[in-house]
Amino acid sequence: MSSKRSTALLMAPAVLLVVSGCALIEPADTSEPPTAMQLCAQGHTWELDTTDLSEKLLVELPAQDVPATAVESSGGQTMTWQEDGYLTIESDLVFTITATPKKDQVMTITQAYNGTVAGKALINVDVAIPRDWDVSDYEIETSAVLNDEPVEELAYTIPRSDFDDMLGLVLTCEADVLTVNPRGTDFIQRWTKAS
Repeated sequence: MSSKRSTALLMAPAVLLVVSGCALIEPADTSEPPTAMQLCAQGHTWELDTTDLSEKLLVELPAQDVPATAVESSGGQTMTWQEDGYLTIESDLVFTITATPKKDQVMTITQAYNGTVAGKALINVDVAIPRDWDVSDYEIETSAVLNDEPVEELAYTIPRSDFDDMLGLVLTCEADVLTVNPRGTDFIQRWTKAS
């Protein structure tokens, strides 16, 4: 009786060692399932609603003392947001702003966004935190003409219509519409799902 008991006691550590060895080979999956926001925003390609942004820019410009009377856009921006949080934004977007500094003056201001931004934007609840963006292939150019004459130094500050990795991005996402609002700004970009 005592020999059977001692054999069982000797086998117990061996069984424990085999079980713990399996645990080391195949660690338990501790990753959390994606949130509703991650499922909605990531794993898709989005197109910027440039008409909506042009309308918002026309409202915002007077706050920057720009006497704008019209804003038109051409081209666009495409954002591909992968499931791991990596994203790329490809830009070929131009805003053309018409302003009237004085009664007999017409100024045309052009703000162009060109190139590709790449980096990560990890979602925490309803805020995406951008990190380590590569903007080496991205540029913004602003130029103006006044009564068809080039303006060497623009007296107005044109608010940027993009976002970078300096501010958290407040998100909403429902079905085919994603909104992105850089924290501390009034600009809310509207994106529609392309795929």
